[in-house]
Amino acid sequence: MQPTERISINSNLDYPIGKIINQELQNSEKTQIAVAFLKSSGVDVIRDSLLRSLDNGGKFELIVGLDFKTTDPKAMKYFLDLKRQYKGVDFYCYGDKRENRNDVVFHPKIYLFKNSNENISIVGSTNLTRGGLESNFEVNAIFNEKNPIQFSKLQAIYNSVKYTDSLFTPDEEYLMKYSDIFHMLEKNEYSTRKDKSVRKIILEIQEKESQLPGTIPSLKKLLVEFLKSEKAKNHDEVTLNKIYEYLEERVKDPIFAGRFKMDTFRNSVRGEINHNEYSNTEERSLRLFKRVGNGVYSLSEFGDKFEGR
Repeated sequence: MQPTERISINSNLDYPIGKIINQELQNSEKTQIAVAFLKSSGVDVIRDSLLRSLDNGGKFELIVGLDFKTTDPKAMKYFLDLKRQYKGVDFYCYGDKRENRNDVVFHPKIYLFKNSNENISIVGSTNLTRGGLESNFEVNAIFNEKNPIQFSKLQAIYNSVKYTDSLFTPDEEYLMKYSDIFHMLEKNEYSTRKDKSVRKIILEIQEKESQLPGTIPSLKKLLVEFLKSEKAKNHDEVTLNKIYEYLEERVKDPIFAGRFKMDTFRNSVRGEINHNEYSNTEERSLRLFKRVGNGVYSLSEFGDKFEGR
């Protein structure tokens, strides 16, 4: 009987993990990767295998961290361009600890490869950089399974990251501003972070992140979607109780598991509405909702046009 699971521990000093990743990637029908840092040098290592997988109809998904503004904007642009060329590509960023909603440093290194015969998962210390894939002192565990026990556990961890509203897909405008900051920090991180004009750009980046599409809608996005659906039914004005009822049902979806505290959920809804109410003149208010009566709301012109998450 063939074993259903093979486990190996790999050091780059023995055999570069990049060779194993390329071998699995080129034959993968579905690839999911989450790494803390991404560099153009890492893209160079896996490019041929990635394109082979995509040309064969494979799907590829990548989540990268932005902590300390270390991820390379040139590499980010490569995956944005690739996403336009192949329907099977998804690319997400996890916001910097200073700006993300969870206030945690994003530091995983998870590689998941799935095909019709086997499930391969790699977890350890390797980021998507040439050094990580080829020459650094890296150590990784590799699981080859027909019955995907460890694979499923790692995929659950991956999904716990994927379905948070700290995730977003950057666009060209975001990438330009991020690139400016990245290159400034490369030259002199200490003086750059003290520069008020730089801090202003970082705040603009943060605001842009909150408006870019992700994998899971934010509370404000759910509010906008519901009010738009009601408006399509000629119900321009909606009571707060009706909003509560819809959202309480909507967030039962498993993708929201652990996202909200249901005993205080209505307070969260009111807070989101108040923060983004049309009459709110605070700089960070998106002014999406209009209060048109006691406990009655409609979308503002900004809400009608809202495309973020």
